[in-house]
Amino acid sequence: MRQAWLVLALGVGAGADARPTAVEVRTFQFRDATIEVPIGTEVVWSNRDAIEHTVTSGASDSANGLFAGRMADSGATFSHVFDQVGTFGYFCDRHHFMRGQVRVVPLTHGEP
Repeated sequence: MRQAWLVLALGVGAGADARPTAVEVRTFQFRDATIEVPIGTEVVWSNRDAIEHTVTSGASDSANGLFAGRMADSGATFSHVFDQVGTFGYFCDRHHFMRGQVRVVPLTHGEP
């Protein structure tokens, strides 16, 4: 019985990691500006400002083309699945002072 409970608990915990990770764009900031996620995670950016923002990979002086999304106004979203381990910087191409970072880490033992 104890083993069955442990397997059930591990299964529920691993499934929770498969949910998308949210980043809000609010008052000209990415919140949270730096996040860490396991490989395979979908990150969803949601625009909460009443002005257009972008999510553009790279540095504000050199986009690298890995991903780019436009969020026209409040309520718009953009998502990207991170399928490589590493650190990925991004910025708003309309407001170069807006910057963020996604750190993608390998799956830990017990994750799917």
